[in-house]
Amino acid sequence: MRRWFATVAAVACAGSLARADSGAFEAQVSATTIALDETLQLTLQLTRDSTQSYQGYVRPDFKDFDVLQQAQGESTQWTVSGGHQMVRTIEQHVYVLKPRHKGRCKIPPATAKLGGHEVRSREIEIDVNPAARKPPGAEPPPAAPAPAPLEGLDTIRPDEEVVVDARVDKPTVYVGEQVNAAWSLFTRSDILRYRAVAEPKYEDFWSEDVFTPQGSLSWTRQTVKGQDYEVAQLLKKALFPLKAGKLAITPLQVEVTTQQTLFWAGAAAARTSKPLTVEVLPLPAAGRPDGFEAANVGRFEIATMVDRAQLKAGDALTLKVIVRGEGNLRNVKATRLDRIAGFKVYEPTASERIDRGDVVRGEKVWSYLLLPQKGGTLTIPGIELPFFDPREKAYYIARAPSLTITVEGDPEKIGGAPAEATKENLLASRIRPIRNVHHVSSRVGERIVRGPILWVALAAPPSLLFLFVVGGALRATLIKETARSRRRRARAAARRRMREAEGHIRAVRPSPFFGACARAIYELLEVRVGVKCEALTVAELRKLLTERGFDEETTEAIVRELEVCDFARFAPSASGPGEMRAAMRRVRSLLEAIDRAKLAGAEVAK
Repeated sequence: MRRWFATVAAVACAGSLARADSGAFEAQVSATTIALDETLQLTLQLTRDSTQSYQGYVRPDFKDFDVLQQAQGESTQWTVSGGHQMVRTIEQHVYVLKPRHKGRCKIPPATAKLGGHEVRSREIEIDVNPAARKPPGAEPPPAAPAPAPLEGLDTIRPDEEVVVDARVDKPTVYVGEQVNAAWSLFTRSDILRYRAVAEPKYEDFWSEDVFTPQGSLSWTRQTVKGQDYEVAQLLKKALFPLKAGKLAITPLQVEVTTQQTLFWAGAAAARTSKPLTVEVLPLPAAGRPDGFEAANVGRFEIATMVDRAQLKAGDALTLKVIVRGEGNLRNVKATRLDRIAGFKVYEPTASERIDRGDVVRGEKVWSYLLLPQKGGTLTIPGIELPFFDPREKAYYIARAPSLTITVEGDPEKIGGAPAEATKENLLASRIRPIRNVHHVSSRVGERIVRGPILWVALAAPPSLLFLFVVGGALRATLIKETARSRRRRARAAARRRMREAEGHIRAVRPSPFFGACARAIYELLEVRVGVKCEALTVAELRKLLTERGFDEETTEAIVRELEVCDFARFAPSASGPGEMRAAMRRVRSLLEAIDRAKLAGAEVAK
């Protein structure tokens, strides 16, 4: 009953269906460069609004490929956004393809008709290389298997609505061998919101990202123990262990909001996957070749090439060492070329191209700049790459043949320079000699050094320092608190009060007007007599003003005007614009009289 109520409430809050838009047709391949004896996986995903009319799907015309396997699935995605609900259908077609020939092969677009319009996936081009040569004594490597569908959960409980599953494809591997770790979300309720709280940690592995969700999750349907689940892959990593032993991968923690938790306090429900453990075996010692590097685990081949085989004395050439294959190519190490007879070898640059998938493959290229030091026929020796193949559990050595280079002329005799100078100073003809002169050749420099500008530059720092000192003293004098400065600020405050009162006259606001007039009088009196007068009674104010030296006429005018202001503030209906302007003139005259009065007994500056 609770689940039924939550579902009805969510649907009621969702509102009407949003406007249907055109579908999205995406095409992805597991690799864009493969060998003739390898396979690739093509995934076509059509996302469409369920309210659109759908006339069907037409698969690509595979002229350059043989279809070894194919599968299809369909899932429904329900979302709520901005008070509207949208139901989408995600149709997925998966093909495992094998190329028919080497060279450039094309995968044509697939088509579908939605709402009377045709949508197409993109055309994809695949570079197909010749079949990889097998290592000596080994069988040809089998084609990379197509990714297996996710298996059902082993320990799921029937009452669980949302489960985060974690698994590795191989529980036992060698050091440096690829193991794939995947995290998936199983749910029996519609997911309204998803957020990763804590990513898994794998400190003892080198990692490559295989899959991370971009935007919304992609769902497929799966049955586990008689229950139908929607399944979405959250994360997939290709991991390469760096040491032997039992290595741990921490759990993935997520927060999900479903229809069942939408009305709970906090809304989101936390879910955590199980931790993973991989048993990593050390590389065998038997049969290990000389020069083997621990990072060279996988299946590799090596090749060398130069940009030209014939060159003139004084020119340089580029040697590229290329390693292709499967494995952790970022860390793979080939024999380093520090010395080659007849050449000066410069530090190489390295670049990688990685295709991430269920099997990580690609190539790594080292580029060496070689400068011939002799003429005639020179030889670049062959290069070896010892590696360990975890599938065959054996060591192999990939070899690149030696290369022959012809150098026309003698580099040591170019320009008649000594041999050692020719080797080291390649830019001698472009470097000007150093000349010693006894005067300043620049006219600008001559004026600065010998003219009056020098004295101005020397006098500027002490002059600026003097100005800063004098300016600081003057500023301190101006901001010093004195009776004169207080009286000056009181006059400015009275003028501001009068301008404020002018605004009240124009707006016909009697109460604020007379309040501003009273405050102007009180503030100026406070500065002149040194006592806060606003809290005094009429008798106390009259006595204080008399003691401070105000004449009787001015004292009575002040008391009378303050009484008028108090009365008008509490009976504003009796005062109009005429009365307020008359009061304005009286207050201005009264403020001038207060300011001019000669007082005694208060700290007043004349």
